[in-house]
Amino acid sequence: MSLRDALEKDGLIIAPGVYDALSGLIASQSGAQALYLSGASLAYTRFGTSDIGLISVSEVNDTIAAITDRINIPIIVDADTGFGNALNVQRTVRSFERSGAHAIQLEDQSFPKKCGHLDGKKTGLNARDGWENSGCA
Repeated sequence: MSLRDALEKDGLIIAPGVYDALSGLIASQSGAQALYLSGASLAYTRFGTSDIGLISVSEVNDTIAAITDRINIPIIVDADTGFGNALNVQRTVRSFERSGAHAIQLEDQSFPKKCGHLDGKKTGLNARDGWENSGCA
């Protein structure tokens, strides 16, 4: 079932958080309808630290590709702030699509970004930047 089909049905979509191909496979085999790959999960499992902007677009792309090689359910991916300016957002969205992402979550934080769970983050880009970034996505 596609993510769009699942969204059009009544009820919840179970999308557990994953961080690599093995966790994605376990979630898929456990009956998950979709998966969620977050920047925080990658930061914790790769670097043992909170999501403070250390994860690169290439690391996320590699992880998406590894997961989608092993599973056949939709994956929703945290694209942070798009990894830069409006052109970077466009590049991020296209590369995540090529790697197998079915949906992408973009955040509206200023640089340096922090995980949404952490104190001290600055949200709400100015109208000009926010519009440029959303238009590119």
